[in-house]
This record gives sequence, structure tokens and C-alpha cells, in this order.
Amino acid sequence: MAKSAIAILDSGSPAMRRLGTRLRQLGYGVLPCKAPDQAERLLRARGPDVASVILPVDLPTFDLSTALRFMRRLEPSGELTFVATGQRPDAEARALLRGAGIEFALWEPADDHTLRFQINRALASSRIVLGDRSLLRAPADWPIAIYAGTRRKPARVYSLSAGGCYLATWRPNIPGARVVMDLPMADGPVRVGGQVVMANVPGDFMRQNLPVGMGMCFRNLPHEIETALSAWADQRQEALGF
Repeated sequence: MAKSAIAILDSGSPAMRRLGTRLRQLGYGVLPCKAPDQAERLLRARGPDVASVILPVDLPTFDLSTALRFMRRLEPSGELTFVATGQRPDAEARALLRGAGIEFALWEPADDHTLRFQINRALASSRIVLGDRSLLRAPADWPIAIYAGTRRKPARVYSLSAGGCYLATWRPNIPGARVVMDLPMADGPVRVGGQVVMANVPGDFMRQNLPVGMGMCFRNLPHEIETALSAWADQRQEALGF
């Protein structure tokens, strides 16, 4: 069975309690830990279940690198990842976090799409195929309208790349359907069209790590639009990371 639990350090603080509540509401399994020593005991008991540890950037510890290395040794599969959360610190502090062994960041404020996207990266469980997987994807939370022929319905962009997107909507189109939408880019709306490649709907086969909705591949995009989408994804990922 895939590892799926998330341990939250400093879980007694108001900010981390709120984060734990949001993650539970999104369907993730959360294991609270008030201090690193509790996380160590948790990993000894539940190591095979724990995929990621989230900790605040201002976690009080004398030697973060040593604490994280020790926790990793308690989970010998090598699949344990660390996520820093809180207000994005300056470049020097971010470099120290990287050096300590933290791979992912969840900077506040973060909307639910960004929260889910970053946690899925840390869990390494987001496998939606949106065109070429080598294309950089990034989270968004944009309200848009989808057009299929003369029919119109609302949706929100969950993630976006130069090759496709995932749309959160309670009424996804069936795979194979052709749809058109206007993306609200910084320089003005951009009309894109493509084909639905998967639908994520409630039921036995629903992907719980994604909102109800659908993934689509763009078709026949002009080069300048591909370039603009690629540049947006790159800038967005840079803002999310270290």
C-alpha cells in the first residue's frame, strides 16, 4: 500500500492546527506531533505509513539538519520528504532550509489548489497525464468558463502547463470531448482549446488527491501562447519554491 500519511510538527501552534484542519478537509491523513521527539516516536511506530513531514520555518531546534537526518534514518525506505511552511523567508534562510534537507515549501498564504498541489508533489502521488510530462506544471486558482459547442459551464483552473491543464468542476466532460476556454493571463485573456483526457468523479475510482474535475491536453496552440504558458509556470514554480 502506498505511503500517504502526513506528520505535522509543532501541531499545537494555531497556524499548524489550521493547516492540519485544511489538510483533513481535503482528504489527507494527518498525524499531529508537537515536537521533533514525538515525530521520532511516531516514525518508529508508523514509519511505513508516513510519506511526508511538514514543519514551520521557525521551528525551535538547535540543529535542524541533525533532527531531519535522524528522522530519515527512522524511515529507511528513503521516501520521507520534508515540507517547510509559513511566511516565505529571505534567500539566506531558504538556503539554510535547503541545506538542512527540506525539499518542498508551502508558503502562506496558500489557496486550496496550491496547498493540494504542493502536498501532492511531496507525496509524489499526482499522476495526471497532461500532454508531455516533461512540461513544467504549476498550481492556479482561476475562475473560468468552459465551452463545449454551445454549452457553457463554470470551472476553476487547478494546475496548468504549456501542454494542458486540470480543471476543478462538478460537471466534468467525458474523455475525448473537445472544449474551449479563456485563460486569464497577465496580458489579457488567452483562448485555448483541447481534448479531455480524463475525468475525476466521485466513485470507487476517484483520485482522492485531486478535486472533482477533468484533465485536458491543449491542441494546436500557437507558439506564442505555448511560450507564455511555459513562462508563467516557470515563474509560478519559482515563487513556490526555495
